[in-house]
Amino acid sequence: MSRVAWSFVCLAGLVLTAGGCSKEIIITQYPEFYTDDMQGMSIAVAPFQNATQDRTAGDVIADRLSSALDGNGTYKVYNSRYLKTLMDERNLQMAVAEDPMKAAEKFRQVKALNAHAILMGTVTTYAATQRNERKQDPQYIYNPNTQRNEFAGYRVYTLTRNEANVTVTATLVRLKDGAAIHTTDRPAQAQAWAQGSPPSMDPFACLTSASENVVAQLVEEFAVVRKKIKVDPRKALRTADELYDNKWTFAEKFAASDKEMFVVVELPASCDRNRFRIVIVRRDAREPLAQEDIIWTRKYNSFGYKFNPSEIAGKGGGPGAYTVKFYSGPEPVFTRDFKIE
Repeated sequence: MSRVAWSFVCLAGLVLTAGGCSKEIIITQYPEFYTDDMQGMSIAVAPFQNATQDRTAGDVIADRLSSALDGNGTYKVYNSRYLKTLMDERNLQMAVAEDPMKAAEKFRQVKALNAHAILMGTVTTYAATQRNERKQDPQYIYNPNTQRNEFAGYRVYTLTRNEANVTVTATLVRLKDGAAIHTTDRPAQAQAWAQGSPPSMDPFACLTSASENVVAQLVEEFAVVRKKIKVDPRKALRTADELYDNKWTFAEKFAASDKEMFVVVELPASCDRNRFRIVIVRRDAREPLAQEDIIWTRKYNSFGYKFNPSEIAGKGGGPGAYTVKFYSGPEPVFTRDFKIE
């Protein structure tokens, strides 16, 4: 069964909600720049430039990022320590300070470097602070004679707030020609803090937490990741009888004589390249009466898949209640009921 109708309506893809009407599904999220020929590509993570007061910032972020990317498995990863065995420190620092084109030229001169691309970046914020504030809270005790809570003085204490901020930008550069494969659209940044007397994390722990958050953001931007997203099933899966004036006419009842209906799927761009399955069954039955395997694409906000109510009713025992099931694995993640009369 082929796809025969789609919607170019410029609506916000799928509403991500935090309320009770949302449902979580697990997808494989592909970076928009990622192509099939990049599978298994080798990359070298260069020491990041350091624009902060902490002289360790560039190496810390680069080391954590290379370890996270290696564990992710999208690429074969060479870390900055490996680069330091191939280049002396001065030449390496000069290379990462260049623009992508010149940097790639310098790295190409290292014949032993067996990488397709270099991941370069800059740490612009890497700092932890501690602030102490003297506080006093009124204290009360119960007086049984007056049967009232009476002021008894103040509890004086020091409230400590530890805070850390980390900001990083990065670019993946193709080695053979110096082209930028991808640059972060916006800086990856994170803040971590703890407040209390004493706080649950010291400044260093806050800095570690913020760094790990930033690294996770960079992995998600540059690599293929498994990700849990929230979707609104009321919009993700609907039935319609036609596409009119570039808008779907949603319907839940169809005639047994109708030759077409549409199952309209609406998913966010993050579902790009994920495989799903649409199955139609008699309500409360399991036997598929019609089905289609689909691969979602970020090109569309919504897409209508054509089915034949007459054929479905013929296979399902005539008019009655039917269910569309939407699979993202062995079990359906969304369902939508409709009737054939």
